[in-house]
Amino acid sequence: MINKPKQDNTMERLKIMVSVLLLVIFTSNVYSQITPVKIDLYSNGNKLNANFYQAFGSDKYPTLILLHGMPGGEGDIFGLGKKLSSSGINVLIFNFQGTHSSQGTSGFENSMMDVGIASKFLHKKDNIKRFNIDTSNIVVGGWSYGGAMALTAAIYNADIKRIISIAGADESVFARRFKSDPEYYKMFYQMMGEIIYPKGPIKADIDSEFENWIANLDNYDQVKHSNALIDRDILLLGGWKDNNVVLEEHILPLYRKLQELKAENVTIQVFDTDHGFINVREELAETIERWIKEKK
Repeated sequence: MINKPKQDNTMERLKIMVSVLLLVIFTSNVYSQITPVKIDLYSNGNKLNANFYQAFGSDKYPTLILLHGMPGGEGDIFGLGKKLSSSGINVLIFNFQGTHSSQGTSGFENSMMDVGIASKFLHKKDNIKRFNIDTSNIVVGGWSYGGAMALTAAIYNADIKRIISIAGADESVFARRFKSDPEYYKMFYQMMGEIIYPKGPIKADIDSEFENWIANLDNYDQVKHSNALIDRDILLLGGWKDNNVVLEEHILPLYRKLQELKAENVTIQVFDTDHGFINVREELAETIERWIKEKK
C-alpha cells in the first residue's frame, strides 16, 4: 500500500523545494572531481555550456545524455558523470538554453530542442570516432525537470530509444494544478521568481513562461501521449519521500498506463529517499549503470 505524503502549507513547501534544489546543486558540485572535456554544442544558434565525461579505452561505449533539473547547476549531476565514465559509460552533460552560462532563453520547447541537438551531436561521424560512441546504445536521461524533458522529448522524437527519468516530473500535472489551485500557483510563481535572472541563473520571462506552460499543458502530458513511448526502453526512478515530484502524481500514472498498453521494456525502481537522492547516490549510480549495460 502506498501512503501519500501529507500536504505541507504553501510557504513551508516553498522553503523545502528551494532548500532541496540548493542542497542538490552544492553536493553535486562537491562530489565530482574528474575534469570533463569541453565540447562545442549549439542549439538554435545559442552556445550551450556542455561537458563530456569520456570513458577511456579502445572499445565502443554506451553514452548517456544527462539533463539537469531546474535550475540545476554547472557540471556533474549527483556525481554520475564521474562514476559512470569510470565504469565504461560516456556521459554528456549540458545546461539548457537560457540557464546558467548557456546562451538563449529558457523554455520547454527550447529545452526539448536542446535534447535533439545533443542526440545529433553523438551521431556525428567525427564525434563517434573521438569519443568511441556505441550508437546502438545512446540513452537520454535526466533528473527532475531533466527527466521530464527526456520523456517529453522522446514523445516527439522517435530517434530517442532509451530513456532514464530520475524523479522526472510530468509538467502537465503542475500546469493543471495551477489552473485549479490559486495558492499553489502563487507558491510556484514565487519559487520560479527566485531562480529567474537577475535573482537566479535562468533567463526567461516568468509571465510568458507560466502562460505557455498552462496553454500547452496537453503537449507535455506523458500519460496522454504514452502510445508514443510503448516501443522505448524506459527506466523510471523515484523516491518514496519525494514531496517535489510526488510518485503517485507524476511517475506511477505513466508506469501504470504503459503497463496497460503492454509496453515490454519499462522498469521502475523506487528508493527510500527524497527528491535529491542524497542518501542513495551510490545505489542510484549502480542501478543506472546496470540498466544501461544490460541493453535488451
